[in-house]
Amino acid sequence: MKRASIISLLAISAIVLFGSTAVSQTRGSTSEMKVEAVVFPHADEMVTGEGFMILADRRIFVVMAFLNAVGYDDEVKGRAMDPIRIHVRQMVAANLAKSPEKLQAWRKYYQNNKFRNYHFQDWALSLSADYPFKRIRPNNELQYVRTALSLNDLPGLLNDFWVDANLEQVWNAVKPDYIAELKKYNFEKMKRQVSFLWEYLRMKRSDTYVIVHVPDPLDRRANAIGARYENYYYSVESPGSSYYDLNIHEYLHSIVNPLVKTNYENYKSKLGAYYQAGKGGPLSESYQDLETFIYECLVRALDHRMRVKLEARDAVTKQAEDQIAEMTRQGLTLTQPFYLLLEDYEKSGKRFDEFMPLLFDALPKSGP
Repeated sequence: MKRASIISLLAISAIVLFGSTAVSQTRGSTSEMKVEAVVFPHADEMVTGEGFMILADRRIFVVMAFLNAVGYDDEVKGRAMDPIRIHVRQMVAANLAKSPEKLQAWRKYYQNNKFRNYHFQDWALSLSADYPFKRIRPNNELQYVRTALSLNDLPGLLNDFWVDANLEQVWNAVKPDYIAELKKYNFEKMKRQVSFLWEYLRMKRSDTYVIVHVPDPLDRRANAIGARYENYYYSVESPGSSYYDLNIHEYLHSIVNPLVKTNYENYKSKLGAYYQAGKGGPLSESYQDLETFIYECLVRALDHRMRVKLEARDAVTKQAEDQIAEMTRQGLTLTQPFYLLLEDYEKSGKRFDEFMPLLFDALPKSGP
C-alpha cells in the first residue's frame, strides 16, 4: 500500500484529551502507559547495516496472526496466499480449536473495529517488541490517533491471543522462513538508493532515521506501509511489495507529505478537481481525502521516475510509463500529470521543495 501517512486534524483533540495514557484490561496489561524506548531483545531476528535494520518483527507477527484468525481473508485476485501465511493460519486454527468462545469474542471485536490493516500495523509498532506487549510510545507519534483510542485494550487482547493460540510455538515454526527473508536484503544497494534519492531532490538529507524493513508474509500481497517511531522509520512489506532494497515509496512519504501539506492550500480548487474525478476508482479507495490523495499520487510519480533514472534502461522506462498510466486510469488521477511535470523539475535546477508550488501551478487547470 500504500500509506496514507498523516495525523488526522480531527484527531488533534484526542491527543490533547488523552495524552500518552493507554488503558488495557486483559492478561499482561498495565493500567497506564509509560513512554519508553523500544528494545529489540532477539539479536538473531534482525540484520543491521549502517543506517538500516531488517527485522523479523514480533509485533507485526502477532497482530497479523490475530487478524488472519478473526476474519481477515483478503488476497490479490487470482493469487494464492503466501505459504508462510497459510502455515500460520493452519497452526493458529488448530491451537484455537480448544477456545471457541474466545475465538468468537475476538471475531466480534474485529467486526466492531474493522479498520484497515495498516491502522493495526501502525498501531502495533507503538508496542514493546516482544511478549508481553504493552504500549510504550505516545499517541502523538501515531499516524492514526482515532484508531488508537478505539484500540486501547488491544495490547491485553494480543497477549491473551499469544497464549491461547500458542504463538510462541507458531513463531518458532516459521521463524526460519522470516530469517531467510531478512538475508535477501541488499544493504549496499539501499545505501546507494538513499544517496541517489536526496541527490535527485537536490536537498540535504533532513533526517537521521534508522530505516527498518519488516517482512510481513501474513498480509495480502503487494501491501506496504511506512511508520515512524522514535528515530526508526519502519517499512512493513508484504510479499510482492519489496525488491529487497530500499522501499523508495514508503521512505518518500516521510519527505513528500510535509512538503505537500505546506504548499497545497493555494491550489485546492485545481487539485480537488482531480481528486473528485478519481476518488471512486479502485486504487483511490484508501485515499479518501484530498491531502492523502495528493501524497499518494506524487509519491508514486517520484518513485517511478527515480527508478527510471536509477536503472537508465528503455525497458524500465516503458514499464514505468505504462504503470503510471494504469494507476491514473484506476483513480489516482494526479499521478501521470505529476510524472510528466517531473521532467520540468529536472531541467529547472531547483531543489524539490522550491519547485513544489511550481509543480502545482503547472498542472492543467481543466483537470483529468
